[in-house]
Order: sequence, then C-alpha cells, then structure tokens
Amino acid sequence: MARFLTLHSRVYTKGTYATGSVAMVTEVGRVSRKNACILLAPNQSLSLSGNLWVFVSLVAVSLGISLAFALAGAWMILPFAGLEVLLLGVLFAYVYMEGTRREVIRISGERVVLDCCRGHRQESFYHREFSRDNLLVLVRMGGNAAEPASVSFAGPEGCLEIGEFLTDGERAALVQKLSDCGIFARKESRYSVQDF
Repeated sequence: MARFLTLHSRVYTKGTYATGSVAMVTEVGRVSRKNACILLAPNQSLSLSGNLWVFVSLVAVSLGISLAFALAGAWMILPFAGLEVLLLGVLFAYVYMEGTRREVIRISGERVVLDCCRGHRQESFYHREFSRDNLLVLVRMGGNAAEPASVSFAGPEGCLEIGEFLTDGERAALVQKLSDCGIFARKESRYSVQDF
C-alpha cells in the first residue's frame, strides 16, 4: 500500500496527472464510475530545500544578533536565542510534515477505502474502509452557499472528516469528483453533536 501511495504522490508533485481545475484534488486512477482513486494533498509552496534555506537564514540572523549582544556584555541572551532556534526548528518540521500529508480515496466496487499518509516515505498511518451501500457523504455548508465548509464520510463504521486541509473551493471539487463516481453528498447547514 505504501508503494502505491508513494508512486501517485510523486506523480502528483511532478504535475503530470493534474486533471481538473483544482490541483489539490486529483483523480489518479479512474477505470469506471464504480472504480476510481482520488488523491487529496495540501498546498505545499516550499520544498524541503526551500524550508531548510529559510530556516538557516532565520537561525543565522537570530544567532548573529544574539552573539552581538553577548559580545557587548549581555550574555544572558544566548540561552533564549537557543530556545528560539529550537522552537523555530520544531515548528518548521511540523509545518513541513503537515504539508507532506496525503489522503487517498479508493472506490472499488462495493468498498470505499480511505488511506491517510504523511512524510517523505508516504507510510500509511490511518486506514478506514466503508461499505459503499451504507456510506453517507455529509457536507456542512459554510457562509457561502456554493462552497462546503467540511466533508465527512459516515456509516456504520464511524464518521470521519476528509480533506480538512482543503480550501472550500477544493472541497467543492472533491464533492463533484465523488458524485462523478456515483457517491452523492447530502448537504447540511450544521452538525449536531450527540453524547453516547
């Protein structure tokens, strides 16, 4: 499974499979109306080397300023500059890992499979299968009546929000691609939470 996800992730990032007007929602393997594969990926504007370049630049500026103050006699600034660099590194790593996140929706016959993966190796960290007959696609509408605020799969297997990193327009494209595959959505103005 991880090999399949990595292959399509690489194909997606090279841009050779971009079908449709929204690049974050890509159909990568449609055989028929009952068999398709939809790849969801967040917008990642900087590559790993770009992220490292920005991080090193910020670290150089921060440490340069703190060393200037330390040489002027305010040496107590050095531990705080170190903490700043550490926090900046953790935040850059978190943002980069969230940018490598992928969700793959495979529609095959009577099953709809959702795989979530993250990282360079695109290892799956979440796998959920839904029965196509019992699957409900719930779309919560936001302030704009034409664009959804969230999309969720619901069924006896549970309820799960998909594409939470997508914009409203990209969620609308996802709903359209699902309806092209014969999985129609039900629009809701809001969800209600029930305690069990």
